[in-house]
Amino acid sequence: MIKFKFPPYQDSKIVRNLSEKKFSLEFSPLCKIYYRMVRPLMPLSIRHLLQNSYNLKVTYSKDFIFDDFLNILQKESDLWDSFIAELYSDAAVCAIVLTHDVETQKGFKFIPKVIELEQKYNFKSSWNLVPYKYNITDDILDEIRKNGNEIGVHGYNHDGKLYYSKKIFDKRISYINEAIEKFGAVGFRSPMVHRNLEWLQQLNILYDASCFDYDPYQPFPGGTGSIWPFVAGKFIELPYTLPQDHTLFYILKVKDISIWKNKIDWLVKNHGMILALTHPDYLREKDNIKYYEELLFYLSEIKNGWRCLPKDIAMCWSNKFGSKCKYN
Repeated sequence: MIKFKFPPYQDSKIVRNLSEKKFSLEFSPLCKIYYRMVRPLMPLSIRHLLQNSYNLKVTYSKDFIFDDFLNILQKESDLWDSFIAELYSDAAVCAIVLTHDVETQKGFKFIPKVIELEQKYNFKSSWNLVPYKYNITDDILDEIRKNGNEIGVHGYNHDGKLYYSKKIFDKRISYINEAIEKFGAVGFRSPMVHRNLEWLQQLNILYDASCFDYDPYQPFPGGTGSIWPFVAGKFIELPYTLPQDHTLFYILKVKDISIWKNKIDWLVKNHGMILALTHPDYLREKDNIKYYEELLFYLSEIKNGWRCLPKDIAMCWSNKFGSKCKYN
């Protein structure tokens, strides 16, 4: 069993509950049939209909905000004030981390457009690429790197089967590690945010970003309950803390970024990590790039926010709390 560390509340009831939670999915027999036999043959439009049918049954509260958790934590922990004081460099009130999962060739080609927009607001971001699915060309890799952005690895080939069985995972892990080395990556995110932090210990990474604080709309929903990084065995886990763009624009079908704004305000108030997960594949559709620019503008207005790459905050956390992390 790997050990989890959730500073500053290592000895609290909350961390004991979190540590006992299962950060690993389990494929039911029905899920195995779906991912192995049904999903590859199903048109995207039919998949969306099924997803919408499922999502109608989902309930969420407070626009992805759970104040009760923080209220309990702040009352219980005597270390709260000192923890907040040393969280980020230069007395920043929060961290701002932008990440993208690139799922298709069209999304890959749209990367320079998003980078150009982020430069307008003085942001850098990470780009998680699927190594064995589409054509990854040097010109766009150079575009990512020359502007100081980060490259991460996004699974194997995005077929939903990475965690189908330990046998499949073990067969693919060497190829994923080869891609990590090839791209000079230190971070990983699983497709569809499937996850098994025990199995992921085999990756040569500084951080994983396959978890979330709270998200009821994923194939395997739930959440860590943490709005900060935490130590997960040999690496740092970076949970995303803003709802995904796909959730807002395709599931909830909202026409504004009020949910993002509400969550950002709450995260700033509680000194959390604002970690966004968007997709150039979706940003290029409809008016979604307009909403993303609104998000960038809103984030740029935050006073004393630490704008950092995932590798920066992961290394910071590793140095502070990860005595047994590989990269410490």
